[in-house]
Amino acid sequence: MSGTQRRLLGLCLLASACLPASLFAQEQTPESLWDDFNHYVLIAKPDLALATGEALLKQADNQTLLATVESSDRKDWVNVLARASKMGEADETFASLVDVSKNLDNRIQAARIELSRDPQRIQSDIELLAQGQRAHRNASQRLAAAGQYAAPSMLAALLNSDQSRLHPYILASMVTIGQPLVAPLSEALPQLDPVSMRQVAQVLAEIGYPQVLPAMKQILESPTADPSARAAVQSAYDSLLTATRQSAGLSAAQWNLSLGQTQYTTATNHSKDLPGYDASIESGLVWAYGPKIGLVPIVVPGEIFGDVLAMRSAKRALALNDGLDSALSLYLMANLRRENRLPPDTIDPSYSSDLQPAGFYAMLSGPDRLHDVLARAIQDGDSQLALDAIQALAATAGTDALVHRGSAQQPLMAALSYPDRKVRFRAAEALAQVRPTQDFPGAHRVIAVLSEAVRQSDARYAMVLANDQETVNSLLAVLGDLGFEAFGGMSMADVSTELNLIPGVDLIVAAVDSEMIVRLHNDTANDYKTGSVPILALQTVEQQIRLRNALGDNTRVSPALISDDPAELKAAVEAAFGAYAGESIDAAQSTEFALTALRLLREVAVVSPIFEVAQAQPALIQAITDERDEVKVASAAVLALIDNAEAQNALAESALSLQGELQLSMLASLADSATYFGNHLDAVQTDRLLELVNTSTGDLAIAAARTHGALSLPTANAVKLLTE
Repeated sequence: MSGTQRRLLGLCLLASACLPASLFAQEQTPESLWDDFNHYVLIAKPDLALATGEALLKQADNQTLLATVESSDRKDWVNVLARASKMGEADETFASLVDVSKNLDNRIQAARIELSRDPQRIQSDIELLAQGQRAHRNASQRLAAAGQYAAPSMLAALLNSDQSRLHPYILASMVTIGQPLVAPLSEALPQLDPVSMRQVAQVLAEIGYPQVLPAMKQILESPTADPSARAAVQSAYDSLLTATRQSAGLSAAQWNLSLGQTQYTTATNHSKDLPGYDASIESGLVWAYGPKIGLVPIVVPGEIFGDVLAMRSAKRALALNDGLDSALSLYLMANLRRENRLPPDTIDPSYSSDLQPAGFYAMLSGPDRLHDVLARAIQDGDSQLALDAIQALAATAGTDALVHRGSAQQPLMAALSYPDRKVRFRAAEALAQVRPTQDFPGAHRVIAVLSEAVRQSDARYAMVLANDQETVNSLLAVLGDLGFEAFGGMSMADVSTELNLIPGVDLIVAAVDSEMIVRLHNDTANDYKTGSVPILALQTVEQQIRLRNALGDNTRVSPALISDDPAELKAAVEAAFGAYAGESIDAAQSTEFALTALRLLREVAVVSPIFEVAQAQPALIQAITDERDEVKVASAAVLALIDNAEAQNALAESALSLQGELQLSMLASLADSATYFGNHLDAVQTDRLLELVNTSTGDLAIAAARTHGALSLPTANAVKLLTE
């Protein structure tokens, strides 16, 4: 059937609607379907365009589709597909025409990319570079489309003396392709023969990207470099320095370190702009070179591409200067983050199977380098990397290494105020478990964070400060609706009593001016109960600007516009609280954190002279009423070590109110408290204990009797019980 006959049949179908479009579509070839699809789009017949487009997608694979499009007389296919999409958008009846158009475009583009990267086609195009002006132009365009994938074949041809007639064309084409060739050619450059080294160095200088400077400097520092090649590389190096305005005083190791730091930073921002990233496959290419094997691409998942690049640069820097500590730190953080970002059930082919897991090298490198990793994690807001660094520090560092780092920066102290509570908890755990015997900056926050871990539950406390009582009341109502137990006033003095009664604060909401916010931030910073609490600052735009100038990008303070709309206020509260809490913690994790914190509090209460465990008393008293029995028992054991009447009275109330095994545990803790610090019970509690002694049997009687004796209650009670 000719094209004219097909159009006549189409018109007949349009006029009579006697047959569905799919009937004639099934009888057509990909060429005729593509021709008709274009025709129906141009005459605005979305029903027939949809039918032919769907049939074409079913009938043709990607390469057949590309061959059909490229051989067709209809060259304006991009605009035709765009017009088809608009037709689908304009009429809901044919909305699926949008998807058909998109699928056709995606498959055509995928086929073009696949074909452009085919090694045989690349080799053929290299041959065509010397076959006349038109062939040269077409081959150059296809090689440019291949980009970095053309590098192995082009370099192999350049190194082949039998293809010397092609070399001038290859060199010119390399410059035309440009930036995609910088990474693979830089990888090969230091290992090339002198002639090829001169040629490639000149190509890279003309391309003009500074990523090649580390490789060039490595050649210039090599004592075995060929003099003529060295001179050519020096000329190219100087030219690049001038063109890119780079510093001339860096060694090859420093160049590699600088490149790696740039790669790491770019990957931190999840940028897809890293040279070598292939968006079509969402992966990146790193390159290996050997004189016998040539250039070999290694495809790595896009999620870890930047970290792999940074690791390779850091490793090169260390190979050139094994004393470059910052390069080792860069390698460790990139390797740890690589492991964290590697998708499940995915391998990293760039990481040799004979290498150890990232944590091995982290612990091996020691506390100073781990502090570097932690500092960068805090700077980037990378919670998982921070946890990795803290875990390695806790496993390898003693007290001095943790709290007396030889610089002004104390990353582990900063971690105690980090927005993610998991990081705060692990930092406090690391500091508490080494049991420091000398005070250090930020020591007061350790107990505060451990107290926070103890009381991880659904109960959340919020403190409100505002300039007037009406605003205080409205904010208290909003916080109450969100499940907070809230209290407030117009000054810290107004809230001091309630603040002392509660176990801790989860959020401070302040609707005051910028100066007050700064003062509030500074005044609460060193308080064990409020020092790590996020502050939601409700202000006008002008006040926010002043606040930002005063505090900078302080993660503890979250500015938001003050509003009369409860919905907007709720959104601001949830955002501020969520940002500082970090990832959610499930029930099992919450219990694990609480029990770990209670174990540490008990240990430091016995051996550490600098941690004041009594600061955790409000949280501990709350915890002995927790719904988790194991938390109740562990909290009572810590309260027993606090020389305080309130602590002992709370233990007594719990011991005299519970039953079963819990009561036995509480009586044991009450007896311990009395053994250590004497009797602080009131008369009512004493009478209730005596009644328990008189009415109990078995294990409960034994526990009550022990408690009675530990409290040094009158022996007359024992005599009376014996004689009666």
